[in-house]
Amino acid sequence: MPAIFLILASLLALVVALLYFASNRKLLNFVDYGSPDAVRRLNRYAAGRLLLPVCVNLGCAYLAAIRPGLTVPLVFLTPVSILGAVIWINAGVQRFNRSI
Repeated sequence: MPAIFLILASLLALVVALLYFASNRKLLNFVDYGSPDAVRRLNRYAAGRLLLPVCVNLGCAYLAAIRPGLTVPLVFLTPVSILGAVIWINAGVQRFNRSI
């Protein structure tokens, strides 16, 4: 059952890579980019913050491999970590917009 966490981690890692390497595009729909210069900076900022759910899912895969009985409760950490990353990104975007 730890395979589900590895699949989620790889999907989220693809999103991180997309944000980091295609950073000239407006990919985040909840972000007010403001100026065209801010697009690259904010996408790279978001890519770094989205590594949190990737690491959480890798940790969940490890724990689920050791103790399979924890798999179902660990599933709830994925949406919580994604929500935490979105809040962290939004707070950083507001800070970027105030500094411009």
